[in-house]
Amino acid sequence: MRLEKDNAIRLFNCEAPGSEGIKLEEIFYEEKMEDGRIKKVVQHVLNPEMVPYIPSSSKDKKIPAVLIIPGGAFRRLVYNFEGEEVAKWLNSLGIAAFVLKCRLPADEHNDSYNVSLIDAQRSMRIIRARADEFNIDANKIGVMGFSAGGYFAALLSTAFDKNVYDKKDDIDELSARPDFCICGYPVISYDKSIEAGQRYFPKEVIIANVRSYEENMLKKYNPEELASPEMPPVFVFETDDDRTTLAENSIGFYMAARKAGVPAELHIFREGGHGFGCGDDNGQTGEWKQLFVNWAKSLNII
Repeated sequence: MRLEKDNAIRLFNCEAPGSEGIKLEEIFYEEKMEDGRIKKVVQHVLNPEMVPYIPSSSKDKKIPAVLIIPGGAFRRLVYNFEGEEVAKWLNSLGIAAFVLKCRLPADEHNDSYNVSLIDAQRSMRIIRARADEFNIDANKIGVMGFSAGGYFAALLSTAFDKNVYDKKDDIDELSARPDFCICGYPVISYDKSIEAGQRYFPKEVIIANVRSYEENMLKKYNPEELASPEMPPVFVFETDDDRTTLAENSIGFYMAARKAGVPAELHIFREGGHGFGCGDDNGQTGEWKQLFVNWAKSLNII
């Protein structure tokens, strides 16, 4: 079963760069969680696309926009909790949202370790190219990602100018740099994940749980090392009891931005675990949304 949206924007009108000749059958499925909620998951994406969520009030003035990249351990996308629900919340603030269904390194594309960055760069360029159509302020287009999606958001923010695919059309002349970046409980550094994890688990357990494609991806691109004064302002949130992507990842990315002289803000909640998305039903984690609003207002994003 495929996840199809009538208004989805396909990123490429040809075979997506890095996936030429590859055959994949995209699937969409649901998982029932212990608390009764339903998790909606997408896997094996071959033709990347994004779905726009535009607030009804957007016709009156130019509005900010956010590209949302759901998480899913580099092998799938948790489309509802870290995509659709976040998009609808952003709409309530008068912010346009675009939920990205990107290709992932686990699927062994020809260029597995670049396809997600390719899709993120192309998405930013398309949003910028169609800004007038959606009444978007082309200078207020950000990226937001969760978990592995947080890694891709951080990567786009630090590698937006890397030449990872050949130009396809005039859209690729536009900048792929986000104007701001939000990372929720991101994985950032392979070394930090391994080293910090040893405090809670035996080393062999941590290493066994990091898949080869994830290890290679994180070793190829470390957003901490790629941080520069050209990257956009950063907002990061995490929990202290997250045992999936430990807080050291968030702290490291925050410090890298700070050392680069880039405005950065970090919030670590005492508890809430991992994968909480909007966080409305998960203790204090839902507070990240108001903190984001305060931060965005301080930077004149909203």
